[in-house]
Amino acid sequence: MDKGPVLAPDPLMDKFDPPPLPPDDRRWMTAPRPVGFLGAAALLAAVTLAADRLHELLPENVSILLFLTAVLVSAAAFGFWVGLASALGAIAAFNYLFVEPHFTLHIARPQDLITLAVFLLSAGLAGILAGRLREQVDAAKGRAAALEVVSRVSGDLAGAKSTEDVARIALRHLHGLSQGPAVALRAEGGQLQLLAAEPADHLPEASDLDAADIAFRRGRAELAAARGWSGSRLSFYPLSVSDGMGGQRGIVLGHARLDPDRSDRDWREKTIEVVLRQSEQALQRLALAEAAEAERRRAVTEETRAALLSSLSHDLRTPLATILGAVTTLRELGATLPPASQTDLLAAIEEESERLARYVEKLLQLTRLQAGIAAQMAWVDAGDAVQAAVTRARRSWPRAQIAAELAPLPMIRAEAGLLEQALFNLVENAVKYTPGPIRVTGAVEGRAEGRELVLAVSDSGRGLPPAIAEWLASDEAVGAPPGAGLGLPICKGIARALGGRMTAARSVSGGALLAIRLPLPADDPGNPDGQAAA
Repeated sequence: MDKGPVLAPDPLMDKFDPPPLPPDDRRWMTAPRPVGFLGAAALLAAVTLAADRLHELLPENVSILLFLTAVLVSAAAFGFWVGLASALGAIAAFNYLFVEPHFTLHIARPQDLITLAVFLLSAGLAGILAGRLREQVDAAKGRAAALEVVSRVSGDLAGAKSTEDVARIALRHLHGLSQGPAVALRAEGGQLQLLAAEPADHLPEASDLDAADIAFRRGRAELAAARGWSGSRLSFYPLSVSDGMGGQRGIVLGHARLDPDRSDRDWREKTIEVVLRQSEQALQRLALAEAAEAERRRAVTEETRAALLSSLSHDLRTPLATILGAVTTLRELGATLPPASQTDLLAAIEEESERLARYVEKLLQLTRLQAGIAAQMAWVDAGDAVQAAVTRARRSWPRAQIAAELAPLPMIRAEAGLLEQALFNLVENAVKYTPGPIRVTGAVEGRAEGRELVLAVSDSGRGLPPAIAEWLASDEAVGAPPGAGLGLPICKGIARALGGRMTAARSVSGGALLAIRLPLPADDPGNPDGQAAA
């Protein structure tokens, strides 16, 4: 199975700071450690020495309290079993040094047995209570550490924008919790490929990939092999979610096995379960968001299509009716019509045929843009493209006042036909809505890598409706508002296909100023010095 690419470090994969690990001797029944016996012995020796020096000054009851205090401190500090050993040592030292007969362990008085029993009971109770308190403190610390991790996970996943983000965030926390490697795999072409890893240079072994594949195909967790057994070193969990469109997608997360001897194993296991569950919910959220966005785009596309069909039914019907009427008149009354009338009818047929041809050309351009066909990019003289569009517009509308005011323009990477069509559409839109002069301008704006070629068409009409102007300047590829017609959506689509954008503003005369802005490459072959070419 292909191990997939090794991912470079990512800003999301910051170093995870795991909560501090508590010591192992946390329960009252835990086996004692030698250091506990040494500490209790040192404390008992200090108390014995102090009691011996102060024996002549202190009554016997005070000496007993000193030894009892040492027993309680040992039991609380080092546990139940060390406390019992300290109690035996304390009663032996007290009996040996301070109870007659001195320097023997013989118990002559019954009350000495009571003292021994009190010492043992105090040590036992102190050890049990101290151990239970430690367990409660450790449980509280574990819950606090788990809540801290869960809070981090929730905050990080809330900002995830993709499946890769979810995988990297989950791995960062799984790595911190398991104190070992963590990996994420995704199915591609029927095989699991490495999506992310923590540490970034970690590569899963063949046994790990086999376990991940089993977890993915069976749809259930595949736990790591026990210590000393052959098999995967990682536990794998499949996270599969519905994409909201009848499909399934997801990833497989794996983390290192937890040491069974760790005292904090329980809360770490529970926190890992929460991390996995929240990661799956984050994937589901992303899938639903993408499905909702796809549905929104589909609805907008359908709305746009309906608006276009409504517009086309009107725009196509008018020239067809004119052509049909003129042809019918010429066929039925041609012999009786004067030459001037026949000429007018033929001119009407020609004009409406050209108008119909422009509509068909727009439909072809719109179909191409919606199909996502890439533009055939080549070096183009921007000035020639502008002049071609202006010449074509003047020929189509000889009565329109179309003026070209062009600065020296550079060579650009574009498709000449698309660029000319976009400018022609802008001029046609201006001709349709303004009776006054129309200006076509071209200039270079910006410096160095931020230079743009700005090709603008301005008129003296009433300006664009705010909804259309806002849509033209937005990043939305679909969803043209009513009234935009065919020309403006095609212009915006062409600008995007050429790697540029459109802007809409108000001209100096109060009309509309529509501009196509195309980025200029730094290595312009027609302008090695970065100067505009004539």
